[in-house]
Amino acid sequence: MTNKQTAYLVRNIWRYVKYRWKNEINIYFISGMCYNCSVFDGLKLPSGYRKKYLKWYVPRPDESLEEYSRTLAKEIDTTRPFVLVGYSFGGIIVQEMGKFLSPVKIIIISSFKSDEEIPMLFKAAKRLNVAERIPPRMYASTELITEIFNRLVYHVASEELSQVMTFTHPVYIKWAIYQITNWIPHGSKHIYHIHGTEDQIFSYTLLHNVFPIEGGDHLMVMKKADVVSSIISSILLMKEN
Repeated sequence: MTNKQTAYLVRNIWRYVKYRWKNEINIYFISGMCYNCSVFDGLKLPSGYRKKYLKWYVPRPDESLEEYSRTLAKEIDTTRPFVLVGYSFGGIIVQEMGKFLSPVKIIIISSFKSDEEIPMLFKAAKRLNVAERIPPRMYASTELITEIFNRLVYHVASEELSQVMTFTHPVYIKWAIYQITNWIPHGSKHIYHIHGTEDQIFSYTLLHNVFPIEGGDHLMVMKKADVVSSIISSILLMKEN
């Protein structure tokens, strides 16, 4: 290959790379309470979409949900089309972001989106102000929090859960419990809801307008990553009205 041919080939490759970069759509993922973003590692996206993770940080004790959402949103490139995906508590965050951002789509997984979908346990926790009543020593014990979630909700190996439940700073946990139990859904445009029929936290029987995953529980984003990926891909490829 001559130098001229090599230069021509390099130019064409560079043009293609720039074209793909310019036309790829970023998909921003936000995980559930206490979880790191490795819960999304098993998800596959269709060609033309790029996976991005937005990671939790420790808030101020008095930080509002809007302030927190706006800080996380600083990592989003709003100069190009993007999609938001939120799992569990992350589903609340992406709906909050929908108030001041213009994503192409919002996808929530194992979460809730209306007053009718709020579990009775959450309503009771709000009335009782549970976030303030939990002893501080419980917030400070990572092992205790993991064990409680495992015994009462997930029933998986503690080692497996401890690998994904790594964001357990006591200030964050107390703040998150308060935000989850006090959040008032407002309705978002272009929102799509994926939910398991066996979810232990947000009962499937309370939901409406969802893409159901038969037998999926609250950890289905990991346990049924192939099915979740398939539905996400279908949603991404749908044309908006």
